[in-house]
Amino acid sequence: MNEEISQLTLSYELLYLIQWLVENEPDQLKEIIVQALNAGLKEKFKKMYMPEQTAADAMHYSIIDFLSLLEILLHEVTEEQQMQELVHKKLLPAIDHIDAAEYPAQLVQSSLEKVSSKLEKNPTKNPQELLFQELLRNWNPSKKTPN
Repeated sequence: MNEEISQLTLSYELLYLIQWLVENEPDQLKEIIVQALNAGLKEKFKKMYMPEQTAADAMHYSIIDFLSLLEILLHEVTEEQQMQELVHKKLLPAIDHIDAAEYPAQLVQSSLEKVSSKLEKNPTKNPQELLFQELLRNWNPSKKTPN
């Protein structure tokens, strides 16, 4: 391997994620490995023969590709969670005004999910207005009306 590609840099976030996965999800990691082996990885291992330098290069690039993908996914999930938190903070005042007797929790939850999805696509929309529109769109008032 030449000197230009022999160094690998990892973010602390990625290192902590890998450590967390190993410590907290070993069974799921094992399941992923079993799935990979059953999906053809075992056969690749059997057929694998490369000159030492080519194998080292291939392993290096495989590790870089895997870690790069893992880092991208980590950032995507982090951004999605931050967006969800922001949306919920914007929607909390509106949620407080919803009459639980008229709107079941399931309807409110599904409406929140739809609004969150809409806000991801168009963050300039008014979250409260979208929530109320979604609730009204899915609302089926009961036949009994309070006096």
